[in-house]
Amino acid sequence: MNVDIGKFAGFCDGVKYAVENTFSQASKKNSEIYIDGHLIHNPQTLDMLENVGVKTYEDDEDMSILDGKTVIVRAHGISPKRREALSSHAKKIVNLTCKYVAKIQGLVKKYSSLGYRVIVIGNPVHPEIVGVCGYADDVYVVYKDEDLNKLPNDSKKALIVAQTTLQKSTFDKYVNQIQDKYKDTEIIIKNTICAATEQRQNEVLEIAKRNDVVLVIGGSESSNTRNLYNIAAAIKPAFYVEYKEDLDNIDLSNYKNVGIMAGASTPDWLIEDIAQTIKDKYASNFVRFMSRIFDFLNYGYIFFSVGAFLMSYAIYDILSQPFQYQIGIIISLYYLYMSLENGYSNYTIRISDKRRYLFYQEYKIFFRFLILMSAILMFYFAYKINVGILMLSILSSLLGMGYNISFENKSRFESSFFFRLFKKLIPFKAIVISVAVTVLLNGSIFIMHRDVLKEKPFLYFFSTCIVFLFMFIRQALIEIKFSQSDKIAGAVTLTTYIDSNKLAFITGIIPIILALFMLVGIIIGKFPLEINKLKYCVPIIYSSIISFVVMKKKIITSRHLFSILIDSPLYILFLAALINI
Repeated sequence: MNVDIGKFAGFCDGVKYAVENTFSQASKKNSEIYIDGHLIHNPQTLDMLENVGVKTYEDDEDMSILDGKTVIVRAHGISPKRREALSSHAKKIVNLTCKYVAKIQGLVKKYSSLGYRVIVIGNPVHPEIVGVCGYADDVYVVYKDEDLNKLPNDSKKALIVAQTTLQKSTFDKYVNQIQDKYKDTEIIIKNTICAATEQRQNEVLEIAKRNDVVLVIGGSESSNTRNLYNIAAAIKPAFYVEYKEDLDNIDLSNYKNVGIMAGASTPDWLIEDIAQTIKDKYASNFVRFMSRIFDFLNYGYIFFSVGAFLMSYAIYDILSQPFQYQIGIIISLYYLYMSLENGYSNYTIRISDKRRYLFYQEYKIFFRFLILMSAILMFYFAYKINVGILMLSILSSLLGMGYNISFENKSRFESSFFFRLFKKLIPFKAIVISVAVTVLLNGSIFIMHRDVLKEKPFLYFFSTCIVFLFMFIRQALIEIKFSQSDKIAGAVTLTTYIDSNKLAFITGIIPIILALFMLVGIIIGKFPLEINKLKYCVPIIYSSIISFVVMKKKIITSRHLFSILIDSPLYILFLAALINI
C-alpha cells in the first residue's frame, strides 16, 4: 500500500507559534497559566498542555479564578472588550494571536473607524470571528445563504473580509452575491484566507485526484480540517480521523493508494504515527518480519554504530596511517552506549516517536543489558590500549552524559550540581556530542601516533573537521526532525534558538565550505597534493545533499528511512576510503 502525505499537512505558522510559546510559558513556572478557551482544535496537544499544568478557562466559569494568573490569548484572537476584561483579573496577558488573524483585526478596526460597514464571511460562533467582530461597530457575519437577507438594504460603503480558514469557493460565492446586492455601493474586498489554508485546500484536491482514498487528520472541532475533508469527499472516498484508534473502524484493504492530509492544528508526530500504522496494518507477513529486523537495527543503533566504526577507518586513511581496529571498536561502542542511553532515557520520545518508546519498553531488559555491556567493553578496550585513551573515553562519556541529561525530566535533576553544571550547554548538545566523538577519535589517534600532528598538521586538522562535521550534521538533523515534539516536551535544543529551516541550511552549507577549504589547501600548497584525498569531496558534498533533502522533506513517512538517510554519509565516507585513485 502506498501512503501519500501532503507536504503542507500539519501545524501552520500561527499554530506552531502559539503551541511552542505556550509550552515555553509552562516551562518557566512563574505563575499558574490559563488559556482563554482551547488553544487549538487538537485533542492530543490539549491533553499534553493539561499534563504540564496549563488549564483552560471556559466562558461559563467565574473570571475571578484568573486573578493573579498568567492568561494566554490563543491563536484565534479576542475582541478588545474581552482583552479589557481579562486584564482586570490576570497578572499577565500573553498574546499569541496568529499574525494573519491580527491583520484582519487591524483591517476591521481601520475601516470601521472610517465609516465602513464590515461584512465577515465565516462561522459566527468560531472564536476567530467572535474576536474580529469586536473591532467593528457596524458588523455582519455571512455564513449561510439566509444571512444575506439580514444585510441592510442601503448604500453604506462596506469592507468584506474572510475567516482565515474559510474554503475559497465559499468566499468567492458570497462575495459575488454581496456585490450583486450592493451594485452601486463602494465595496472593498480583502481575501484574508491565510496562505497556509489555500495551500492545504489546493493540495488536498490534488491528493484526492491522484489517490484512491483520502484520510483527513484533525480535531473534530477544527474548521479548517472540516473544510479539507469536504473538499476531498467531494471527489473521492474520504475518512475523518481524529485519533489513531479511529483506524480500527476504517477498512482500507480495497485501496492501493492512500492519501493523507491534515489540518493546521495537527502535530507532525500524529500524522507520521497514523501513516505508519496504516502501512503496518496492511503489510504482508514478510514485510512485517523485515520491519521488525529493521526495528532492532535502527532502534538499537546498530546501523549507526557500524557506521562509526567505518568512519574511524576513513579517518586513518585520510592520515595515511595503518588502521587500528581497536580504536574503531571503542568509537563504535561509545556511540552505541551513548545513543542507547539517550534513546532509553529520553522522555520526549513518548511524544515524538512513540513506537520507539514502546519498542524499548517491550525489550527493556535486553536494552539495559546492551547499554551496560557496551559501556564495560568500551572502557575495557580503552584500558587495554593505554591509560591516555581510557581517560579520553571517560572525558567523552562525561560530555555524553551532559547530552543525555538534557532529555531527562528536568524536575528530577534541576537542584543537582551536575544538572547546573551542564545547564548552559544543554541548548548546544549537538555541538557537545560532536566534540565528544571528535575528542575521542582524533585524540586517540594523536596519543597513538604523536608525530602525525607535527608531520601532517593540515591533514590532521582536516580529519578533525570531518569527524566533527559528520557528527554535528547527524545530531542537528535529529533535532530538526523532532523539533516540534522537543519543544512541546520542554527539551531545549539548537532549534529553540535557530529556526529549523535555517539550521538545515547551515548543516547543508558547512560541508560545501569544508570542501572548498580542502581545494584551497591544495592550491596554496598546504594540503599534500595527493589526488587520492580528493575522493573525500564526494562524501562531504553527499552530507550536504542529505541536509537539504531533510529540509525539503518535512515528513518522511518511513520510521527507518530518516535514520538511514542521516547515517548514510558515514558509509559513503568508508566507501571513499576504499577507493584508491
